[in-house]
Amino acid sequence: MVHPPTPSSQGLQGPFQPARREFGVEAIRVGDDMITVTQRDVQASPFCTLVQLHADSQRDAARLLVVPPLSGHFPFVMRDLFAALARDHDVFVTDWTNARHVPVKHGNFHFDDNVERVMDALRFLGPETRVLALCQGGVPALAATALLTEEGIAPRALVLIAAPIDPLANPTRVVELLRERSMDWFESHVIQTVEPRFPGAGRRVYPASTQLLGLMTYLGRHLAERGELFEKLTRDDGADPDRFPFLDLYTSVMDLPDAVFLENIRLVFHERAIADGTLRISNRPVDCRAIAPTALMTIEGEKDDIAAPGQTEAAHGLCPNIPDARRRHLFVGDCGHFSTFYGDKLRGTIAPAITAFLQAA
Repeated sequence: MVHPPTPSSQGLQGPFQPARREFGVEAIRVGDDMITVTQRDVQASPFCTLVQLHADSQRDAARLLVVPPLSGHFPFVMRDLFAALARDHDVFVTDWTNARHVPVKHGNFHFDDNVERVMDALRFLGPETRVLALCQGGVPALAATALLTEEGIAPRALVLIAAPIDPLANPTRVVELLRERSMDWFESHVIQTVEPRFPGAGRRVYPASTQLLGLMTYLGRHLAERGELFEKLTRDDGADPDRFPFLDLYTSVMDLPDAVFLENIRLVFHERAIADGTLRISNRPVDCRAIAPTALMTIEGEKDDIAAPGQTEAAHGLCPNIPDARRRHLFVGDCGHFSTFYGDKLRGTIAPAITAFLQAA
């Protein structure tokens, strides 16, 4: 019997839980050459820092905004995807801050704020920017694209990977678990208060410890069933498994502000607000039919048991005014959720397809 391994200290709640985690993308291989990647903060707010990853070989590369999910992982979990994209793009990442380190004087962070931060980044980067969003970053990115289109500054292209645009298109165990509990249950059972020894003392959060417990339960099931995570632990197919093993990325978790955690469950999984056409951001209705100039690509893995096939592809039906020539759906066979942004499937199939689509856009 295979037992779940012990998670790294970076994933544990306590003094080892940082405000942010470095992405660790210092260089990338292009052909036979190793190219230096410069990382710098270009825009900051209490809950989010816009980080640039610029490869020295890229002079006039297209700007690509990457929106990681606010799901309990540090954006560091996507480092393989960042490295793959930096080969051909000037990459910018919304690097979410661990809420445990944000003083309560900065207020709460809501689902609306999540969308607004994506919009602020796109306004800063300009209308020619491409956007890529993973998992629970997908709905905020799609909403931001619709709202900015109405402002006349639509992104050039939008790529959605394993995102629950319509979670009921093909419900998974995760979706069913989230929907069977009431919002009152989540607020009373999983929300905690940050301890006095942290800068965010007194803040109400969905804690890293609870997220880690869920991840280890999920990992245990995959090990018992010899699923995707069993394969990644027995043969780590990451870009740099010696320095950045899969387990380190998988267990690198942080606290989330209670508002964005609870509102995401309600709006995305309970109400299906963007799929149902009822989502409003800062009292503005989100109408995905407004999206016409933006090229749209959706990517799904055949064996994704978090955002199953159909959930992300649903975005195409919500955006009927995008010409067929400017849309694509990529279905990746024998691919689980984490393989969409980590490992052989990413490097061999997904990243090249993304680059080709964005260049065509």
